[in-house]
Amino acid sequence: MVKYTIDKRFSPFFKERGKDRLGKLLGYAGIESNPNVWFGSRLLTVLLFGMVGVLIPFSLFPYLDLKDFGLLADTSFTMRLFVSFAFGLAFSLAASLLIYMHLYYLINERAQRVDAILPDFLLMVSANLRSGMTPYAAFQSSARPEFGPLQTEIIYVSSISMGNESFSEALKELTATIDSTILRRVVVFFENGLKAGGKLAYLLETSAEEIRETEEMKRQMMINAKTYAVFVAFILVLGLPLLLAISTQFITVFSKVQGSLGGGSAGAGASMAGLPAPKMNIDVKFIDQLSYILIIGNSIFTAILVGIISRGKVLFGLKYAPPLAFAALFFFFIFKTVIGGFLSALA
Repeated sequence: MVKYTIDKRFSPFFKERGKDRLGKLLGYAGIESNPNVWFGSRLLTVLLFGMVGVLIPFSLFPYLDLKDFGLLADTSFTMRLFVSFAFGLAFSLAASLLIYMHLYYLINERAQRVDAILPDFLLMVSANLRSGMTPYAAFQSSARPEFGPLQTEIIYVSSISMGNESFSEALKELTATIDSTILRRVVVFFENGLKAGGKLAYLLETSAEEIRETEEMKRQMMINAKTYAVFVAFILVLGLPLLLAISTQFITVFSKVQGSLGGGSAGAGASMAGLPAPKMNIDVKFIDQLSYILIIGNSIFTAILVGIISRGKVLFGLKYAPPLAFAALFFFFIFKTVIGGFLSALA
């Protein structure tokens, strides 16, 4: 009761125009919750994450050595307040993105489950029609527990059609909580068949076969696309860390050699084999930090590319960004350690 009251207090921030859309999305995801309460609880979560981000610079940074991190090392109150605001905004945006992605995945997972069992459902309805049942009875008796969310919607549509609403009109409610393009087409097709009085059993069998052929073609395309996705991920996880590790170690060794020859200063004795040593003012720690930024940034873009290649949707790839970034950073650390040890042994 207390949680409901707290969540309800945040619901006035939600515009009336967006409540219908959010209610529709919650229905697609199978979430039976009041949109006001759902939005209020998520808004509260986002604000709490933002507060955590705001408190980090004041509570954690004083105990860390941040002298090599630029703005983070500035201890002035104004700069620390700016950093706190940036961290709070970043944490809030990250929480909002995670909440939206969770809802998005629920909607698509539910639609995919329905698409997978829809041919079996249509064949069962067709068999019931051939046995002499009416379309309503064939539709109602085809509800099975193994059909998952489709069974729930079939029972709901059947209960509606028992009232004042006709069966053909009640069928439209079947797509109100399942965001499936294939299901929408089947419902329209079935409704037109009811009105025209055609051979529904034959039409449903044909539709089931076409859906299975389409799904099989999609599976084959996904299998072929996964090869390219694995290749792209391989380049990110192994190729990029190896090249960055070689580059950082080369700069490290070169800066050491330059320092031993006096190349870091303007001294006249800086030479190598009679030639003047080039002067390099690149900070090795800066290159290290830049390598980490490049790996994390490329992990995000690679995950997006993998999602587009494999599923044709950007958000499907974002969930791969954290594991890809972790694996790439792990191999970068390994390669840098091995190459550094090898060069130290040669020296």
